Amino acid sequence: MKQLSPTLLTLPATTTPLWRRRVATVDVVRVLTVVIVAALVLYPLFWMVLGSLQLNPMRGGFTLRAYERVFSSPYLPAVLWNTVLMAVGTTVAAVAVGVPMAWVIARTDVPFKRLFNLVALVPFITPPMVGAIAWSYLGGPNSGFLNTAWMALTGSTTPLVNIFTLHGMVLVMALNLTPYVFLLVSVSLQNMDPSLENAAAVTGAGPLRILFTVTLPLALPAIASSALLVLIQALEIFAIPATIGSPGGQYVFVTQIYRLLGGVPPRFNEAAALSMPLLLVCAAALWLQQRALGRDKSYTTVSGKAFRAQLVRLGRWRLPVLMLPALYLLLAAVLPYLVFLYGSVIRSSGLPVTSANLTTEWITRFFTGQASPMLWRAIGNSLMLSVGGATAGVLLATLCAYFTTRERWRGRCFLEFLALAPIAIPGAVIAVGLLWAYIRPPFQLYGTFTILFLAYITRYLPFGIKSVASVMLQVSPDLEKASVICGASWMWTFFRILVPVVIPGVLAGWMLMFVSMMRELSASVMLYTSNHETVAVALYLLWDEASFQYVSLLSLVLVAVSLASLALIKLLARFANPTGAIP
Repeated sequence: MKQLSPTLLTLPATTTPLWRRRVATVDVVRVLTVVIVAALVLYPLFWMVLGSLQLNPMRGGFTLRAYERVFSSPYLPAVLWNTVLMAVGTTVAAVAVGVPMAWVIARTDVPFKRLFNLVALVPFITPPMVGAIAWSYLGGPNSGFLNTAWMALTGSTTPLVNIFTLHGMVLVMALNLTPYVFLLVSVSLQNMDPSLENAAAVTGAGPLRILFTVTLPLALPAIASSALLVLIQALEIFAIPATIGSPGGQYVFVTQIYRLLGGVPPRFNEAAALSMPLLLVCAAALWLQQRALGRDKSYTTVSGKAFRAQLVRLGRWRLPVLMLPALYLLLAAVLPYLVFLYGSVIRSSGLPVTSANLTTEWITRFFTGQASPMLWRAIGNSLMLSVGGATAGVLLATLCAYFTTRERWRGRCFLEFLALAPIAIPGAVIAVGLLWAYIRPPFQLYGTFTILFLAYITRYLPFGIKSVASVMLQVSPDLEKASVICGASWMWTFFRILVPVVIPGVLAGWMLMFVSMMRELSASVMLYTSNHETVAVALYLLWDEASFQYVSLLSLVLVAVSLASLALIKLLARFANPTGAIP
């Protein structure tokens, strides 16, 4: 007993300091996480609100003159009307196409389902800028490929379509955003308990009556949520209104903000004032979307019982019904990619399609560096910003996911709100806030890569958090408790125990952030300066200069980088977790 007593007496002396160090470390990391997220989100928003009340970024004083100029300006009624028509029209069109397409693929016996499920990847692989540029070449009233083919075949002197209109803007926007509706609604239809549909069939109801009285009402939360998501995206996307709407004089909020910032002199305060209504509308739409996804028992369609939805047999209608997803794929993916493949090997876009007009000269110039130095500089800038931004962003997202899902503390809801708030903040609004925040001392970052880096992390942080948190919630905390009991520090437990287990979510978050940053334009086009162009900005500038061949090649390179990164991350996830998959 005398030999055991010294050991027992030394236990508190050895364990207490370790415990204190562990608590101190997690507290410090938690506070730093909150401070960093608050600085990324609240600091630019604070200066944007303050900037809307000032006449000059470098001077003090407060005034409402910017709001007076904006709300009494002659351009506001047209901008407001165009924005409402574009957003509502896009939402209606996306729902009108996406919901039937989801039902056809998820609940009928049409063939080629795996092929058409690729619809869900269309907006992810094809950036809005790429689709908009492709349709500007397809539907241009004078030299668009569809119009020239129509005139050659029919002898007509009137173009078939004019894409540079409000209707054209809605068409291209709907093509880009319909997959959001398709994805959310098809998942809801696949997971739906068919017992209510079977009961309706027993009572003698036909397939169409079951569809409109049972199936679609049960899928209403998913339909409403996807519609609101499309509405938010339609309000914030810059590439399509700038490429399709601006040439025809159809300006919306985001393009008008760009005009105010790009004017001589720049009207920063009016841009900030015009950003406020856009921010409030997107925030309200996000709140409504969260309400649509609320846990309402009346819409519960997934139970604990095993079931398999019975497919509707279309019979002779299989091929006619199949035309809807086929037509969508043709307009959203096939035609745009054919345009860029053709543009990369054409000698001149004004000449007819003949063998004499085909050449590999532009491809050689592009890949040997003989083209504009901006091309490869933009690719290098985007890769640097995207790799660095995705890496730093996913690390911050992993910490945010940990402190909002694994711990119970008073500030958890505040951190979760801050981290997810950028979903409701359009890129143009983030850019205006960053301009006001970092154009003055002590952080004069305008004209540097740092301001783009901060914009990327701020805007796409929610993507990483959602990916990591979804996996972290499925992991039992027992592993972490066992590590702490064995004397490991919080830092060691976090990086050596928890992170390896949730690595599929981390890789998925990194992939989402990287691809999104590579294609980002809304904030980049307002924050870039000379020698700091990104790929999306270079595409916009080249399109404005009518460099058809280089636009085509750069678009294909951007899509190839997105596909390669997707394949690489899936491969890494398979090696890191052979039994798991990226969610």
